[in-house]
Amino acid sequence: MHKPLVLMAAAALFCAPLATMAKDYDLAKMTCAEFLDDKDTTAMMIFWIDGYMSAESKDTTISDEWMKKLGTHMGEFCGEHPKKSIMDAIDAMPAEE
Repeated sequence: MHKPLVLMAAAALFCAPLATMAKDYDLAKMTCAEFLDDKDTTAMMIFWIDGYMSAESKDTTISDEWMKKLGTHMGEFCGEHPKKSIMDAIDAMPAEE
């Protein structure tokens, strides 16, 4: 019951500093190299990617294990394919077993 509140609080902590940046990010156009270079917004982007993937799959669950798996995949894929887009990295995410 408290987990949603914890996740909302964590998201607020990650996003609060971003409000002062006032920069727009078009993840459909972002390359993996840009994703890896922008350490200040990595958590926000991972949350966005999770939401995007949840909308596609209709799976609205979230877990620490899933977020770690997603973050690991994005880091590894983007490290190996810096010129590919974030959307390519999302499409290459292995299916849940």
